[in-house]
Amino acid sequence: MSNNRRKTDFDAVPTPLSMKELTAVLVKHYGLKEGKYDLGIEFQIGTGPVGPNKEELLPGIILGVKSVGLALAKDDAPNTIDAAEVVPTSSEKKTRTKKPVSA
Repeated sequence: MSNNRRKTDFDAVPTPLSMKELTAVLVKHYGLKEGKYDLGIEFQIGTGPVGPNKEELLPGIILGVKSVGLALAKDDAPNTIDAAEVVPTSSEKKTRTKKPVSA
């Protein structure tokens, strides 16, 4: 995928996945072999007092990611993944050559 990585403020992993890379990972995870997919993210929204301390509370919203999945793409978009290009067919798997294992 892309090597254009932006610097992040956290040290969870050296290179976080882009949306397109995460979509490809999910296509592989579900074993999808055909169709085009986009990343689907379900959010959960809560309302209530928000602020740095009890004296500075303001009405606000809290947004959380509830789930991440795949949606069948109706049109191609910049992050659309074609499952046929990500998951090799069984005939492609058989024609690949295996690298010798070092002892």
